[in-house]
Amino acid sequence: MKLENKNLIEILEAMDYFKVMAEFLMDKLIAETDQPAKAEIDRGNYYEVENAEVLSGGDSLTDNWWFDVHGEHCMFKNLATGQVLEVSLGDKESIANLDPYFFYTFLQTSDRLKHLSKDFDNPFVDMLNLFEELEQQNKMIRIGGVQFRKLSYI
Repeated sequence: MKLENKNLIEILEAMDYFKVMAEFLMDKLIAETDQPAKAEIDRGNYYEVENAEVLSGGDSLTDNWWFDVHGEHCMFKNLATGQVLEVSLGDKESIANLDPYFFYTFLQTSDRLKHLSKDFDNPFVDMLNLFEELEQQNKMIRIGGVQFRKLSYI
């Protein structure tokens, strides 16, 4: 799969947008839920985040964000727009990790990025190939398994 340079630039920008959204949503989750290990989480230990009660008593965070903590991830879904972000838990840096399929889903469910998902016939394999190509170009690093992170100087 070969991307046009314009689309590649947009995908790299979408990675930055993913990171900003992940940070925003994690901050929202921490502030709006009754996390039992809040002190640890405040120190950056995001692996302590749980499916805790929403302080407002509802089923979702403000601005229609639903969340589900499962294993080493937290999935956020905007109930109004359908936008989905699957965030890696661990420390504060981990939330910028990108999984090929989760990132594809983010592109596909984000109105302003949806057009970029059309370049991937096989979402997981094609995105993984792109991540590995970007790794060879020193634009991403492999964190482990199929988890990658965009280098910040790009």
